[in-house]
Amino acid sequence: MRALPTPPVLWSLLLCGFVALSAFAAAFDRFAGDVWLVHRSQEIDSSAFAEALDRAAEMENGWELIAVLAAAAVLLLAARRWLAVLLLLVSPAAGLLNAVVKEIVGRPRPGHELVPFPMRSYDAAFPSGHAVSAIVIYGLLFYFITVFVNRPALRLLGQAACLWVILFTGMQRVYTGVHWPSDVVGGYYLGGLVLVLLIGIHRRLSESSVTDRPGSRY
Repeated sequence: MRALPTPPVLWSLLLCGFVALSAFAAAFDRFAGDVWLVHRSQEIDSSAFAEALDRAAEMENGWELIAVLAAAAVLLLAARRWLAVLLLLVSPAAGLLNAVVKEIVGRPRPGHELVPFPMRSYDAAFPSGHAVSAIVIYGLLFYFITVFVNRPALRLLGQAACLWVILFTGMQRVYTGVHWPSDVVGGYYLGGLVLVLLIGIHRRLSESSVTDRPGSRY
């Protein structure tokens, strides 16, 4: 089946939403509902829940490099070299973009007087870098699994693992009090912009390779 390019409308809507959210984050240290959501999440008294959050954050942080290298190795073995290179470059590129946006917005982290947390971070809060990395890396892995893994059970397992890391990483940043929920939403927006662009590039190049094949109907 012929792959369709990523709709420009989707990317434009994400961009508009992110710009609006960034403008509000630059103007306000927190949004209405941020404190309430943090307190409600911290009221969840479950060691299993806290463990699941921590493991997800570790997958985004400590194990991210291993996941990327493993996926890149699989792509190399499958003779998809440019996809492997793309996967290896996307994490540092997303980190650089996140740092630039943090510097421009300059929103402070939650304070001890409002949200208790064990670790203190002094860099800007918006957007959450963990949320950006999670959705870019594991969102791209989710896409690759969907496109290239043919076995339904293995595909479903991989997709579920990627979604778990993305969602629980964002929740962990709120649960530990190092980010406001709106910081995490901003990270998902920024990561989504990068992810949609990468998927669009892949689909466009895949479409071009199909049309360039001898005897192609397209």
